[in-house]
Amino acid sequence: MSTNHRSLNPSRGKCGSTKIEERKREHRRKSRFGCRNCKLRKLKCDETRPHCVRCCTYGVLCNFEFNVPDFQSLSEERATQEIERRSGLSSPRSTISNAIWADDGSTFFMLDLQDQELFNRFRYRTLYSLGDSAMCPFLMHGTLAVTAVHDRYLGVTPTHRRSLREAYHWSQCTILFNKWLSQPIKEENKDPLWATAGTLGILTFSSINAYSPEEAWPLGAPDSSDLEWLRLGTGKMSLWHLVDPLRPESVFRIMSETFAYMRRPLPAKGTDGVSVELVQLCGLNESSTRENNPYFTVVHGLSRLLEVPKGEASQGRVMMVSSHMHNEFGTCLEKKDPVALLLLCLWYTRARESKWWIGLRARYELPAICTYLQRYHRDNSAIQALIPLDELVLM
Repeated sequence: MSTNHRSLNPSRGKCGSTKIEERKREHRRKSRFGCRNCKLRKLKCDETRPHCVRCCTYGVLCNFEFNVPDFQSLSEERATQEIERRSGLSSPRSTISNAIWADDGSTFFMLDLQDQELFNRFRYRTLYSLGDSAMCPFLMHGTLAVTAVHDRYLGVTPTHRRSLREAYHWSQCTILFNKWLSQPIKEENKDPLWATAGTLGILTFSSINAYSPEEAWPLGAPDSSDLEWLRLGTGKMSLWHLVDPLRPESVFRIMSETFAYMRRPLPAKGTDGVSVELVQLCGLNESSTRENNPYFTVVHGLSRLLEVPKGEASQGRVMMVSSHMHNEFGTCLEKKDPVALLLLCLWYTRARESKWWIGLRARYELPAICTYLQRYHRDNSAIQALIPLDELVLM
């Protein structure tokens, strides 16, 4: 009887249960082989080849394969194919009216209407906020990405996180930069390489995935981008020796005073110039050196920076401190050492006034560090006495 009942009701029998199980498996199914664009955006990819739905929706070329760059716009891909198709009939220079050409006459960057507007804002606004730096065609993607970041800082775009356009130009800038570094460095490429390193430094420093201080480091969940700006700064100084920005023919010689202050020697020993409060906080004495105290060079540079009135800190003074935030001190920051965190916090109070991209990160990390120290080191009176609570009121 039960057998007949099942045969008369196929929807409740084996077929029906199989469909339910299939739907459950489909619901639990995760994207293991999705495209890199979706993985970078932390979205589930439907794995439809050759173009997934999400990439088509956002107007980028899907990149299941490694030979396709991240976030390459579909408009650029179509334009590139058109150039290749017409290469035997006419000059590519005449087929693309909105391209910007490099000095060698063969490299170009496709700009749609939004990119052209972004580039114009860079030329007439963002360029002047970066200081004394040179512009060249190789920096096209990097400068467009920096301008998009500047838009976020000024509130031109209604979001605090990276847009798809900003991520695309950043990705292309990194690809081209690595390509140039993999080749022998020619004299004419040294300035563009150094400028690009600076551009990537700005992008990395201003990139913070947080809507509030509670989401920012060190309060928020661990993220691979935490302190990435610090690691990149160390790599940039390695590039210094390859390109020598202070060589006679370099366009960066106009920044020689800034570079000179950054490399200005600090005391080799003792506590001279450091306040009593910071001496006690860092455990310094007359025998302290950079070899036996991880805070030594940072606190000496920071003391010079704090002597300057608010709003008058030069870029040289600011960057001198950050240039010493590596090795043992960087390890302390990674471990969320309270003394290292407080020194970084005090640095932010002056550094955020010097450059807008530092201010963009300090907007979230400065109050996050203060909250972290108040929450987890409330019994440390030396720490609590130096937390710059007045700075939080001004933010």
